[in-house]
Amino acid sequence: MNCSFIRNNLFSYQERQLSEKEYKEFKDHLHSCEECSRIVSDFQSVTSFIDEKKSNEPNPFIGTRIIQRLESQIEQTREKTNPFFQRILRPISVSFIMLIAVIIGFSIVKMKDTRLSDNTKHQDDIQAMKSGLHIPDFIDEDKIFFDNH
Repeated sequence: MNCSFIRNNLFSYQERQLSEKEYKEFKDHLHSCEECSRIVSDFQSVTSFIDEKKSNEPNPFIGTRIIQRLESQIEQTREKTNPFFQRILRPISVSFIMLIAVIIGFSIVKMKDTRLSDNTKHQDDIQAMKSGLHIPDFIDEDKIFFDNH
């Protein structure tokens, strides 16, 4: 048996898929060839390491624990940074904003009422002038103006 056969059949040797004759020759070659013996030994250590790592199953609750730990750290950070703002300044700021909104609303309504009352006052002044001059409402003022000129 030669070294290339050993290197090409490492998996078969490991899984015991060689015939008895091949298996015996494989073993005999390993006793006689130091390099092949080292290669097989390294291969077996790697496969045993892989098997060992495959057998280690992760804890199924590790994800839940990590999430709980993150949430607790976030909650601790929130409690440390904003207790004054959350308990005192937030209600005060909301009340102040509401007060400003109400004041702006009243001022807008007041401006509209002023415009309406000015318009109504202007109409009342025109009516008073017409009645003082004895001009009836049904006379077309444009027609009179153009007829006189």
